[in-house]
Amino acid sequence: MPESKDLTGTVIENRFEIISGLGEGGMASVFKAKHQQVDLLVAIKILKKELDFSPTEIERLKREARALNSLFHPNIVKVYSFGFMDDGSPYIVLDYLEGKSLEEIILSGQRPGLDWILEAFMQICRGLSCAHEGGLIHRDLKPSNVMIVPKEEDGSFIKILDFGISRSTSAGDNEQRLTAKGEIFGSPLYISPEQLSGKEIDQRADIYSLGCLMYETLTGRPPFLGDTVFLTLMQHMNEKAKAINEIDPNLKMPEGLEEIVMKCMEKQASARFQSAEELEKALAQCAAGLQI
Repeated sequence: MPESKDLTGTVIENRFEIISGLGEGGMASVFKAKHQQVDLLVAIKILKKELDFSPTEIERLKREARALNSLFHPNIVKVYSFGFMDDGSPYIVLDYLEGKSLEEIILSGQRPGLDWILEAFMQICRGLSCAHEGGLIHRDLKPSNVMIVPKEEDGSFIKILDFGISRSTSAGDNEQRLTAKGEIFGSPLYISPEQLSGKEIDQRADIYSLGCLMYETLTGRPPFLGDTVFLTLMQHMNEKAKAINEIDPNLKMPEGLEEIVMKCMEKQASARFQSAEELEKALAQCAAGLQI
């Protein structure tokens, strides 16, 4: 990952002092900072000025930052502040998290245990439920936006990042993991058919993306991957994902888990789970060994 511009020592809002760079993606640079008055580490994400955000996009960033600031949930990264650098670049101040992303785990070739996978995705559902109830749709749920942190006292260890604040802040080896700036929000490997069609979306678009994440976490590969971005997008629109047991016949899944994943990835939103809460209940039943 390219090294971020050196802003060490820069103080933002007269309280957050940048102490090091954390990384740089297609649309933002991320820095580690400390609060000068209290014992608090934060991450500051500065969107690139050259992206030339329109007034409408800036207003959306402000609105969603305010909405996120009002969300308090152990499975959603905490947002502290939003503003503009002296050069006009938008920034957002977030919790500083130590851990690794779900993308790092998948790309490393590690295969988490099924108990861990089920608990992790139930926690994602809980965070999404809170956001959806607050009127926020993620729109870009992907492995790099799911952070695994040390388990807290309440049992949470999943943090969801980037609820529409930045459409791409990190990149893997595969260019299809990037999100391009444009009218369609979402990443090619995880985007719902209705997002591709430019239709009005609701929480069920996040359910589709979550199904793609579960599929990839279970199998080590995304459900749809064409030779080009265009072909991948067409697969989301027109093809059914290959059965999980065809990819890994040795994967011993709890009864009903494959059906849950495939239901999340139905092309028609009406055929999916209709809420993250409904999906969480199905996963909980599955985890308990009950028949779905």
